[in-house]
Amino acid sequence: MTSSAKPNSIVSDRRSFLARMGSLGLGVAASAPVAGVLMSSASGQAHAAQSIQLDAKAPRRIHLVNAHTGDDVEVVYFTRGMYIDENMAKLNYLMRDRRANVAAKMDTALYDQLLRIQIALNTDTPVHVLSGYRTPETNAKLRRRSSGVAKYSLHMEGRAADIYVPGIPVKKLRSAAVSLASGGVGLYSKSNFVHVDTGRVRHWGS
Repeated sequence: MTSSAKPNSIVSDRRSFLARMGSLGLGVAASAPVAGVLMSSASGQAHAAQSIQLDAKAPRRIHLVNAHTGDDVEVVYFTRGMYIDENMAKLNYLMRDRRANVAAKMDTALYDQLLRIQIALNTDTPVHVLSGYRTPETNAKLRRRSSGVAKYSLHMEGRAADIYVPGIPVKKLRSAAVSLASGGVGLYSKSNFVHVDTGRVRHWGS
């Protein structure tokens, strides 16, 4: 933020940001420096992204599309401090291993991570999922085809997703995910997707 910024402009931008949070059905933690989103430097943007914390009680709504099956789910999956089992089941089914037609219980933190990425990107466009859960058999089959598939992939634990967002360059998507510092992020620009997971913080790819 520069010293030439007008106070009324800052207040207006802050109100717009808070209004957007409300329209998404979530809140930003009180400790999050809302004014940080006005920073224009790279370090300021990264700090603002890391500060995107989901309110512990406010509703959380997410919109996902399975790029292969066409499944389209937009639901409130968390409210009043609890994950909603029925809606979590819908999301987990969307994330299923389509090759084996097997769904698994996904890590709730993965959905929170995807939501925070949407907020960091300032977009309402649904996240498109290329791969969510994988059975060990599917993972082994994919690994035989590509060296980029990990033997002990977190996909098999329901803790990873390969994603893209229509209209958002994958490098921008990757930058948003990395800036959250909340798990693994891999860029696969040739295949036009980004891998995100809830493992340790790390990043790779080009």
